[in-house]
Amino acid sequence: MTIEDVIKKSILPLAFMVFWFWMTKTIMKVSGQTDWFWWVFIAGLPFGIHKMRLILIPRGMDTTATLGMAALSVIIGALIGSIMIPVYVIRAIYVFIRYVIGK
Repeated sequence: MTIEDVIKKSILPLAFMVFWFWMTKTIMKVSGQTDWFWWVFIAGLPFGIHKMRLILIPRGMDTTATLGMAALSVIIGALIGSIMIPVYVIRAIYVFIRYVIGK
């Protein structure tokens, strides 16, 4: 494993996660306090939407049903993402430790 692989698979994802969590925590401050439910929900969005592999779009229905299904897809993706965050962190740390020990 080269240093480029470690940077791509470990350092950059962790740096993105730290930046994303800081940004969403700053956005979710309400009168000085962070709303943790909404923070976890929004923090999971970029990590879960692509894991869904399916976005539900109804056919032959009106605009309201289409927007409702799109909202449901976003909610499900955010929940999946909030569950997948620890998996990504553990995987990035594993790659980094395997590189350090293997060298």
